Amino acid sequence: MYQDCPKLVALLSDYLDGRLPADVKADLEQHLSGCSECTAFVGTFRSTVSLLQSLSDNDLPEELRVRLRAFLDDHSKC
Repeated sequence: MYQDCPKLVALLSDYLDGRLPADVKADLEQHLSGCSECTAFVGTFRSTVSLLQSLSDNDLPEELRVRLRAFLDDHSKC
């Protein structure tokens, strides 16, 4: 079981994409069942991803697009 919430954040993308091994997924879901803060974070993250997927490139200002891409690139290397 997860001792701290940052471990959940590090696995969140793989969790939402269904790429976690079954045992890791079960541990993460057990953590979620007892941590309202992480449950809320996962919900917000899901909503954000859904919103971003619905946007076209023209919906975002160029500067925001560049900053968002840099952020995602930096955090995908965890």
